[in-house]
Amino acid sequence: MSSVPIRLDGAQRILLVKPSALGDVIHTLPVAATLRRRYPNIRLDWLVEEEAADLVRGHPALSGVVVSGRRRWLRQFRNPVQIPRTLGEVGRFAVDLRRRRYDAVLDLQGLFKSALYVLATGASIRVGFAEGREGAPRVLTHRVVAPPQPVHAVDRYLALAAAVDATEPVREFHIALGPEDLAAARSHLAASRVPPGCPRVVLHPAARWRTKLWEVERWRELAASLLAEGMGVILTGSRQDEALAARIVNGLGPPPQSLVGRLTLKELVAVLRDVDLMITVDSGPMHIAAAVGTPVVALFGPTDPLRTGPLGPGTVLRRELPCSPCLRRRCRIADTYRCMRDLGVAEVLQASRELLRTRARL
Repeated sequence: MSSVPIRLDGAQRILLVKPSALGDVIHTLPVAATLRRRYPNIRLDWLVEEEAADLVRGHPALSGVVVSGRRRWLRQFRNPVQIPRTLGEVGRFAVDLRRRRYDAVLDLQGLFKSALYVLATGASIRVGFAEGREGAPRVLTHRVVAPPQPVHAVDRYLALAAAVDATEPVREFHIALGPEDLAAARSHLAASRVPPGCPRVVLHPAARWRTKLWEVERWRELAASLLAEGMGVILTGSRQDEALAARIVNGLGPPPQSLVGRLTLKELVAVLRDVDLMITVDSGPMHIAAAVGTPVVALFGPTDPLRTGPLGPGTVLRRELPCSPCLRRRCRIADTYRCMRDLGVAEVLQASRELLRTRARL
């Protein structure tokens, strides 16, 4: 266990390992900026998986980005025809990682998959949390005790930076956008045909956990109410969310604009930057909106906003129940999902109106 700062002044190459998911990657951005302030002359790279890579590409604190195709490789392994080619790609990735000759690696994920990345580097200094799961701490040379819960993920990750003597935190959530991303966002938003001066509100109904979801009929009622008040309503999500979005949009008149499955990750960032409000369940895009300064109404049920709530302007709506936060993917109360079902449309509308009024006064 490490109790004194691990000084990396002699290191020339440092690798951050935070491969996924979107929200976790967003929460790690201040670590990159903090390490750059403390070690301005080192090469600082970030290992990330393909799905979240665009969140860190172009970050001013980074020297490079190492992209893993882990999820794609796992899909390809299910097809016997693709196994030889996939094995070759995985092997080349591992060889390239070792050739980079990192002096130190910081594992901010603390899982079996991140432990494999850490080992593959061959770095002599391997720092991570003592509380890591799936055997991840066993590959570390320095185990750092995390702050006691509840603590926000951002502060937890910054504690690992402090363990390597980067003790002056830089709480910046920089996401690099190019002119093409901004232009695409403007084009998409122009298609919503919202009259000048009317707010544009993004609804993001999707999440990976069933327990995080809000009922479709409530999203429909919410969208209809916002449209009736003259607001522009825009749905976001991935291609996997198209069926959910169709259930929300179908039959509403005028229908909300659906950008579900139509945006790249950077275009999503640009869209969220340019709208007036986001209403969402606990999701990766929620953290993107918070990172770019857009107010958020966040609907929380099984997860803990003290640990993973949006940082920035916004309102978290949740019910104080004996079972919440349970941090579980399946409801333990006879699958009632009460923590989400007890959140009403009226209170979401009220919170939205208050945030929009505050934004209008700024």
